[in-house]
Amino acid sequence: MTTPNFDLDGWLDGLARDPTVFAHQLDTIDRRLLLVHLAPEQVRDAAFLDERVLTGNEAGAWVPLVRALETPLPASTPRGVILHCGHAGSTLVARLLGELPGAWVLREPVILHPLASEARMAGTPPARLRPEEFAATLAFSQAVLARTPVPGQAAIVKHTSLTANLAPRLLAGPRPPAILCLWIPLADYLAALLRQPGLRHGVRLAAGEWIHDIVSVMGRDAPMLGELEDGELAALNWCAAQLAFARARATAGARILGWRFDDFLAEPESRLQELAGHLGLSTAASDVHRALSSQWLRRYAKDPRYPFDIGARQQELAAARQLYSAEIRRGIAFARRLWPLLPVDNAFDHPA
Repeated sequence: MTTPNFDLDGWLDGLARDPTVFAHQLDTIDRRLLLVHLAPEQVRDAAFLDERVLTGNEAGAWVPLVRALETPLPASTPRGVILHCGHAGSTLVARLLGELPGAWVLREPVILHPLASEARMAGTPPARLRPEEFAATLAFSQAVLARTPVPGQAAIVKHTSLTANLAPRLLAGPRPPAILCLWIPLADYLAALLRQPGLRHGVRLAAGEWIHDIVSVMGRDAPMLGELEDGELAALNWCAAQLAFARARATAGARILGWRFDDFLAEPESRLQELAGHLGLSTAASDVHRALSSQWLRRYAKDPRYPFDIGARQQELAAARQLYSAEIRRGIAFARRLWPLLPVDNAFDHPA
């Protein structure tokens, strides 16, 4: 990352006036914020707005969080939010949304990660931010993510599965976003997550966050992570995602749209039109057709260098179901035991 040619005040002025000054990372330990210059095409094309969006040539600077929070920003929030259980087609849906006129889609901005962790720790000794500081930082994050390079565009933020717990707090604000909750059935989710060693490692990492959401309702009766195998850990994550969806629906049900990913794949044209309307986009049928004719239904949404389509997805899942059938059965059995102990009356799905 190159050294910027201007000082702290210059960066903060850019934060207030220039949408290419992007709030990239939040450090809650040292209470600072990393600002970087990102060209609009970098944001538009990035599958993930974490360290992978950086080329090493961007100007950037860490600024004190307190100074960033003092920056005058219009009180605003993104028009829409995509929540998901993980590996449920959210990147594909976000890519297709990005093809629609007037939509400005940000995929998994990493600034939300520490805020999700802080929300889980709120009111407990491990919390790094004071309550008023957390509230101000969350509002700040929404204001900066709502900025668009072209006036009049609608900012839509695809969260990671780890940040779905923020939904009730976002919905409780003065300008709540419209939300899409996206999931796949538990058996498919287990097959998807167990099929590669790297994905299994991700499951183990994510469980360290998701368990806090389970503990928040079960207390000491919550399962112990150290006693769970990979299939059970993945099932824990899926249940926690449905718990987050249920809490969001209980907060503002009318602003929540729920999709099973396979239902979208069965009727992509009508579903994408439905989502555009839910997000308040003025989208014609020709716009939807043009979006669906783009590369995204034929390429791997996370990395378009690779071909990938519905048939390839089905083949991968079928192979994983067969190869890891015993682990999948254990995961489903674990979820069925856990489910009655959770407040999930408003969940979109339940363990099969």
